[in-house]
Amino acid sequence: MPIFGPAKKKISVKQQVLSLPRFMNAYSNCQRCWYSYFFSNIKTLKTTTMKNVLLIGLSACLTLGFTSCKKNDLVAKPDPGGTGIVNRIDPNKIDPPAGGICLGNLTKYLLVITNGSADANWQGATKGFIGDVAVNGLLANERTSGGVPYAGMLYTNAASNGGWQGIINQNGSQSQGVTNEVPRISDLMSDLDNAFGLINAMTASAGYESVSSTSLNGLNTQNGLADMTVINITSGLQVSSKINITGDADDIYILRWDADGNPSNGYQGIAKFQSGGGVVPNGDLKASNFINVAGDISSSGGGSNPPAPYPQGPRDNDGLGNLILNGANFNGGGFFTGYWLTTGDPVTGQTHSLSNAIFVGGWYTSSGKFSMTSGTSGVYVSPPAVIVCGN
Repeated sequence: MPIFGPAKKKISVKQQVLSLPRFMNAYSNCQRCWYSYFFSNIKTLKTTTMKNVLLIGLSACLTLGFTSCKKNDLVAKPDPGGTGIVNRIDPNKIDPPAGGICLGNLTKYLLVITNGSADANWQGATKGFIGDVAVNGLLANERTSGGVPYAGMLYTNAASNGGWQGIINQNGSQSQGVTNEVPRISDLMSDLDNAFGLINAMTASAGYESVSSTSLNGLNTQNGLADMTVINITSGLQVSSKINITGDADDIYILRWDADGNPSNGYQGIAKFQSGGGVVPNGDLKASNFINVAGDISSSGGGSNPPAPYPQGPRDNDGLGNLILNGANFNGGGFFTGYWLTTGDPVTGQTHSLSNAIFVGGWYTSSGKFSMTSGTSGVYVSPPAVIVCGN
């Protein structure tokens, strides 16, 4: 299982040693991605010493897990920075129940940007964004222009917010920037790497080894049980209609948008949503029951919003509460429902310019180039218990 993105790579002993600090946080938390790193690489580690180091770390992590782990549910509370965002995840780490999936701390955020070195453009015009954002400011070439209504915390590992400081300045009463967050960003980079590896290794559910996106319209897994359905979407990557899916509150859908269904060579094709197209949760589902992986993504406007209770704008309380200051309801576009983990094009690492992309859940990307422009907006939606973990 690859751990540094969707493509398989040989990792040298030196690289393994240098990567270990990312996982040392496992000693102070009850459930860390140390487990994933250990079990994914124990067969390929090249030295007995390295195996012994990981065995010692795993033992210590297990000991701490049994003695100090505290389980907590989602809590509704005001943001400590005063931004008023509710339904944030309690900071104590908890295990996802059996059958769940762990994405680390990614699902606490609306946006996680681990690269953006060629271009990280976040600009208006937009209906607005609500949710926390984390960016690798040591790499990202941040820029912005126009008005960007935003409510949330902006975290960076750099000494300043760079080109995105203007967004904070525009939204002083509902946003705040936090700098020098090196461990936070490093952990999120690890979480994204591990999530790709975990999802890539999953076996597609029977009957969903290679399907078109539109064939999922009418899918119903509502049976009172917590089901996980892993789906390879290999055709119909351009979506301009609403895809209605019905399920239970703890159902999880893993959607792999990949034209050849082979993540070892990267996610092929462009997942594009337009004209009001997108996945629409029904039954007891909400947007965050869907986890998507893709390479390049694109979007354009037109069409209409999915009907309520699908979030209609950048609103608090998982998109069901009040609009943020200067925010406005969505007016069609391309709806990216759920948590989207993307790499950019598997060859160039770049993402197509996003016009009227509506992120409902979260977007976590290692793409080296992206531009959120002309109508692109976002609303954070908290995860169901089966994918809650992190610290």
